[in-house]
Amino acid sequence: MDNNTTLDSFIKNFIIKDKRERSELELKNVRKRSRFTDKLNHKWDTVLDMRYVFKIPSGLNDYEFTKKELNISDSEICYIISNYDDIDGQIKEFKYAFDLVYGRGFGSIIINGSADKLYLETELQQGKQNRFIGIKM
Repeated sequence: MDNNTTLDSFIKNFIIKDKRERSELELKNVRKRSRFTDKLNHKWDTVLDMRYVFKIPSGLNDYEFTKKELNISDSEICYIISNYDDIDGQIKEFKYAFDLVYGRGFGSIIINGSADKLYLETELQQGKQNRFIGIKM
């Protein structure tokens, strides 16, 4: 998996058109990357094209729902964008990436290799954490 190719495809598929250039600058620059990852907490809907991102309904097993709806296997290689430095930029199998991201409290995105599917978890606020899936076919 080539990180830059995955990021380019993610930006093209899921970032609002007029936010793509800035998002690319932020995601590909180590010193500016936190500007993008901070948006995963409260402003994800101002950067992500919400036509392709859907909230996971309450009361479901988030992992099983995500796997089924995204048609993704446990072993599919994925890229993590996260507000947590210890996992940001890592490449992991989906199951392991999900375990690293799930329920941590701050924003993270798991992107499949072709960057046409994603799992988004936003910052935990009062109540249930916001969790989303994204599909761009």
